[in-house]
Amino acid sequence: MDQQQWQDFLTGEGAIWEGPKAHFPETEADLHLVDLTPLGAISIKGPDSQKFLQGQLTCDLITLPDGRSTLGAHCNPKGRMISAFNALKVSQQEFVFRMPRDLTNIARDALAKYAVFFKTELADISEHFRWLGLQGKNAPQATTKLLGLNDLTAGEVRTFDFKGERILVQALNDRQVALLVPSVSAPGLWQQLSDKADPAGYDRWQQLQIENGVPQLYAATSELFIPQMTNLHLLGGVSFKKGCYTGQEVVARMQFRGAAKRRLYRAICPSGEIPTPGQPVFGEGEQSIGNLVESCRSEKGIELLAVLTIAKVAAGEQMRLEDGRSLELQELPYDADADPLA
Repeated sequence: MDQQQWQDFLTGEGAIWEGPKAHFPETEADLHLVDLTPLGAISIKGPDSQKFLQGQLTCDLITLPDGRSTLGAHCNPKGRMISAFNALKVSQQEFVFRMPRDLTNIARDALAKYAVFFKTELADISEHFRWLGLQGKNAPQATTKLLGLNDLTAGEVRTFDFKGERILVQALNDRQVALLVPSVSAPGLWQQLSDKADPAGYDRWQQLQIENGVPQLYAATSELFIPQMTNLHLLGGVSFKKGCYTGQEVVARMQFRGAAKRRLYRAICPSGEIPTPGQPVFGEGEQSIGNLVESCRSEKGIELLAVLTIAKVAAGEQMRLEDGRSLELQELPYDADADPLA
């Protein structure tokens, strides 16, 4: 089932489309079923997969148990993130990365430059698989009941059989579960799950990720940020104890010398056109003081994450988008000034 066929299917289920995003009528259900079409997947398989990735990524995959997941990034030699992702470790021989679809080709090609020396295979599987999400209070527990699994815990990765096809399940947190489903099986699983979970739009999923302060990279922001600028080191996506990896010297120097001048902030702005990743953010002057990371619509307006100059924020400058809309900074659910080395 290709993307057009999937869109036609969901249209029949009540979806209204805005580009790659499906929207559904708002409901107050305890559990929602979300189409995650804007997200894609990279598969890494082979006997050397863990060894290969360990030398490339910011996260530590050796200490990560099989059947668990972590945030991570792949940097260029200057420490700038080419890609950032959720890394699902099925085993030492198999990993799946979830990231925006417009970044998967860039991410795969960047990794492929180094993969030729290892027994591992990289593939962008976004056209053959799709992500579905279950979101709501105690989503992992609700998922286990719907799918007949043993209890899921946050960060856990599990597989199960659905009509002869393998489905990959990841519990991101206590409110979100992602399912990687072969495209051919997606309509059947959607219909089964929608009997117990109300369909909801991608903005609902993205809103919770923004509220949690979890950044995403896109093609427009690839190689723009060092991991600490996006708070990735505070979310378990950067290890300062593992061995060398591409860009490690720059990332470590920034951490040990406390040289970060920008970091990730959460904000809200008035409704209107959704600003795109990479757009400049301004303070009270004419020079950009940061860049937008991601944004989505909510009942409050536009919710967003942006990398901003710490000194400008501390000085109390009024932040604004390029079109003049003012930004109102919001609290993050974690201490953005924490020292992960402490």
